[in-house]
Amino acid sequence: MEELIVDLQRPPGERWSLSPARIEQARRLFEVYFGGMESIDGLVDMAQDLAEAVLPEDYRLEIDSLARQLDEPPARVLLCNAYYDLLKSRFGCTAFAVDTEQGPLHARNLDWWTENRLLADNTLVARFVGAPAGEFVTVGWPGFVGAFSGMAPGRFAITLNAVFSGEPTQLATPVVFLIRSVLEEATTWAEAVERLSRAPTPSDCLLLVTGASAGEMVVIERTPTRHALRGPEGTGALCATNDYLTMDYETGEPKNELEASSCSRYDRITQLLSAAPPTPEECFSHLTDPEIVMDITVQQMVFRPSDGMCRWRIP
Repeated sequence: MEELIVDLQRPPGERWSLSPARIEQARRLFEVYFGGMESIDGLVDMAQDLAEAVLPEDYRLEIDSLARQLDEPPARVLLCNAYYDLLKSRFGCTAFAVDTEQGPLHARNLDWWTENRLLADNTLVARFVGAPAGEFVTVGWPGFVGAFSGMAPGRFAITLNAVFSGEPTQLATPVVFLIRSVLEEATTWAEAVERLSRAPTPSDCLLLVTGASAGEMVVIERTPTRHALRGPEGTGALCATNDYLTMDYETGEPKNELEASSCSRYDRITQLLSAAPPTPEECFSHLTDPEIVMDITVQQMVFRPSDGMCRWRIP
């Protein structure tokens, strides 16, 4: 899969240059996003105020640049980038980390409902160069400047899973922009964990953060106001699906298929990891296990931060 190079040393308005084909893909994706949003007119009206209140100027200028390329209002581009915080009920995901002789492996399925395989077939891998803390990659889509899944070679990898606490949302930087800022600026796994734990977030999330050295793996369980850390507890492996396991929140009855399958996926991936540490190829085998993969799995990936290995597949 081709990579798009994003040079952060360039002015923000010149960092993203999409080909005509990628522009058309982004437009189709935006239509799908907006099809799932209620009261879209009201959201668009408030989006600009939201951007000025919570987004760094560089990110606002990147969004403005993409809006010009896509012939869309900047507010609509921002809303599509903040989709997780608005409609995370459509997200699932299974992620795990495991220690190996070459350093921790970090693997994940991104589960997200979409029509006609648009999210799967239009996957875009962006390689960011010129960041203060060094190069990093994200696995996303055209028109998306944040990060659901990313790795900084020699430093750490981060992936986002959906979860629900019932806490009200708050005004804060969208989670995907927080993740990207940490990939840009954090120099160590410990610094990344600290920033992702303490920074305000608009909504709930689970963040699996894996470093380059043995034992550097943690799930950060987040609500807008609280956090808790869950480690491997000596097992050498750590898993995350769509439930709080450390925080004392009752999620109630499952809201959808993703929540309903969370426990069974967690149990199955834990069972698979009880054997010898997997190779990267075996990680993909785990991700495609019939009890793990879903009809809405759109991306699969395996990261190894110690040497920068980054592999991804489209189911």
